[in-house]
Parts: sequence; structure tokens; C-alpha cells
Amino acid sequence: MNKLKIKCEDGVELAAILFEPEKPKAVVQLNIGTGAKKEFYTPFATFLVDNDYVVCTYDYRGTCESAPASMKDCTYNYIEYGTKDMPAVLDFLDKKYPDLPKLMVGHSVGGMNFGLMPNYHKIKGLVAVGSGSGYWKNMFFMYRLQTLFFFKIFTPISIYLKGYVAAKKFGIMEDLPRNIVRDWAAWCSVPNYFWDEQFFEKTVPKGHYHELNFPIAHFWASDDPIANEKNVPLLLQNFNTNQGLTSEKLVPADFGAKKIEHFGFFKRQFKDTIWVKILHKLDDFIVR
Repeated sequence: MNKLKIKCEDGVELAAILFEPEKPKAVVQLNIGTGAKKEFYTPFATFLVDNDYVVCTYDYRGTCESAPASMKDCTYNYIEYGTKDMPAVLDFLDKKYPDLPKLMVGHSVGGMNFGLMPNYHKIKGLVAVGSGSGYWKNMFFMYRLQTLFFFKIFTPISIYLKGYVAAKKFGIMEDLPRNIVRDWAAWCSVPNYFWDEQFFEKTVPKGHYHELNFPIAHFWASDDPIANEKNVPLLLQNFNTNQGLTSEKLVPADFGAKKIEHFGFFKRQFKDTIWVKILHKLDDFIVR
């Protein structure tokens, strides 16, 4: 396990962790969820390493160890996760392991913004976990109220007082640049997220969602308040791949668990169940 910095095309440096097995069979770029930190995914990354995968996790620009010296002066945008951060990590991995297949596991936004990557053709397969359109009106009732509070009250007050969304001290999530949360709130206000006509091919580039050339396996939890039975189809309708797309609902009781929700997929209790499902998909992608 090595800590390193990966430089994006615009000079922004991303803090990353590289996990390497002795005899790797493939490389996994692990795109994390918004407002999370890369270390949360270490147990899952270690599991993949134990199964002979190189894994790279990283903090998106503007957060955690990838945050600038002054958060209030930070003007990063949400689309840059896909247009700049994800491609920079993939280029780094492709250069370091030119002879190994490049796979991707994306949690939440990590399984959404990949289609904005100019180098998407280097991906051999994607497992998207807990990814959905994020439309707030389709969220579970209590989570809907929390989301409205966060976007409509907490965020503007925090930006006014601090210049950024200072969420960490309140235990909400990691701190985020103001424009990223503003973009996020705007996209979550409509069913089709950033594919909505007011954003897509205007403030959001067209990307390559219409011409994907790798298989996609999607997993979502029945108790996920965000990526649920209404928001998942809204997302997947925008993915067009000629290599096949599958989506599987995971019910907590089927795994002897009380809950999975939005972040539970990567908890150790699912090492022998959900993690194995993801592993099998990755293994299948290598031999396709």
C-alpha cells in the first residue's frame, strides 16, 4: 500500500493510495462516492488485492487530501470528477501497467461520471455500485427532508460564512468546494440528473455515454434512499454500451443483514457476499 500524488491535465494533484499484489492479473480504478474519503474503501481494496488485483483509490479534487490550501478560493466543478480526475488516474494506471486490463469500480458518482472521460476506451469493464440519478423527489421521505436541508439551508449558509461547504465538523460528509455542491444540488433537482436538457451539452459535455464499448454491471440496494427503484432506471437509461449492461437489486435480508443503504456495500460484513459478487463480475470482464 503506497500513498502517492497523481497530476491531472490542469495541474491539480490528487492524493491516491495504490494497493499492489505480488502477481497482479488486472488493475481496478476505484472511484469513490461524493463527500467520502478514499480510506473508507481500504478494506474492500485489500480484498481485491488478496484476489490479485492492483487497486487505486483516490480523493477527488477539492476534498480530503486532494483539497487546496484555501477551500474558500476553490472553484472546481462537479463535472471535473469525470473530465479531469478519473481520466488522470486511468492514464496513470495505464502507463504504470500497460500490459494489464484496466477495470473500474465506481461507487455512487464514481459509477456515473465515467462517461465524461475522454480516455474511456481504455476501460475493459465497469462495476457501478449504488449509482442512481439522485432526483430528490424520489428519495425516501426522511432522507428527502435531509437532502433539502443540506442543499437549501446548510449549503448556502456555509458558503456565505466559510466560502465552501464545511460539512465535516457536523458529521455530514467531507468538506466540499461550493461549486461542486451547487452543481450537485441542481442536477438532483430534476429526474434525469445532468442529462436533463438544461444541462446536457450545455454546462455538461456530451461525453461518451452513447458509445460505450465495455460491459457494465450495476448493483443497488433495496434500502438505498438515493439509488432506489425509481432513480436507478433514470440513470441506466443514459448508458448505451454494445457490450451489455446488467443491474441487480440487493436485499439486506438475503445477506443476513439489517441494512445496506448507500454506503454499506463496502463494509466488511459483506466480504463473503456482496464483495464476492463484485469480484466475480471483475473476473468475468478479464476473460471477455
